[in-house]
Amino acid sequence: MKATGIILAYKHEQFILEALTAIAMQTRPADEIIVVDDASPDGTPALIEAFIREHPALPIRFLRNPSNLGVSGSYARAVAAARGDVILGAAGDDVSMPERLERCLDYLAMRPTAFGVITDAEIIDDVSRTVGRLDNCAGASQPMSLGLDDLPPGEHFLRGRSSCGAAAVYRVDVFREFSPLRAGIYAEDDPAAFRAMLLGGCDFLPIALTRWRRHGNNLSHGTGLSRGPEMAIHYRRCEAMIDQMLSDASEWVTKHPQASLRPENALANLRLQKAKWSLWAAAHEAGVNMSGFLASASQLRAHSPTKTEFLAQSWRPLVGMLTPYAIQRFLARYR
Repeated sequence: MKATGIILAYKHEQFILEALTAIAMQTRPADEIIVVDDASPDGTPALIEAFIREHPALPIRFLRNPSNLGVSGSYARAVAAARGDVILGAAGDDVSMPERLERCLDYLAMRPTAFGVITDAEIIDDVSRTVGRLDNCAGASQPMSLGLDDLPPGEHFLRGRSSCGAAAVYRVDVFREFSPLRAGIYAEDDPAAFRAMLLGGCDFLPIALTRWRRHGNNLSHGTGLSRGPEMAIHYRRCEAMIDQMLSDASEWVTKHPQASLRPENALANLRLQKAKWSLWAAAHEAGVNMSGFLASASQLRAHSPTKTEFLAQSWRPLVGMLTPYAIQRFLARYR
């Protein structure tokens, strides 16, 4: 299998050389490396160009976006240029361990029905110190394959696992068999894993092969005890990601009308998750928008399998919306 390494960079001048060096030093070298800079306003492009000049033997192609396209646009451009059978992705601030590509390629060679493999990752800080572990495999000790045909009603398609793109390697079909990611999708993580499951399966390999960087610009999912327009934007982006997966599923079913897999439970669960994000977004938006909150709550009730599930998912956003921010922060200190 030919392998393409993709690095997406944006304002990564502090980290980009470490990311490039890690891809270049793989024990099984990538057949090509595609670096996309998303119109960085800092010194990131100059550092990439200098790295390429200093390593003329490396098969690197550098694509500079004339304007900021976001993750979806940059990824689409990289995939369109790729010639490999598999895609190893990373951001310009992540670090691939030396055996990442080799281990993942070996695994996919043994698992022809798997269209992606996701590993665990170390969490590093601004200065590359290990500060934790990203448990993408949910504590598993053995590899596991996930599909959509056995998904229980009400359960998220990842079943408690994480789809971190910086720790994933996918067959190129995951991107070529579907339309490009929609503009504005802020991460390819969940859609890529979901597509792999539609095509046959996404596997999880419980070894850390990536060093995933957490720094000041990361936006967490929040605790439910803080409010603000920035979190509302985040939840609306989560909604948009689910819309992408619903569109992907519709496209797949249209292309494969005779396929035995019918992801009805997965689609129902995605609609439930979208309703949850909508409710959280309404709770975090500026002011107390009770009409918007009630409209979102109505959607959540429509997609909740039981009344108990609806109440379990709706009380925290409601309390968060009605509780003054200062009190929320005080309570958060004693959680």
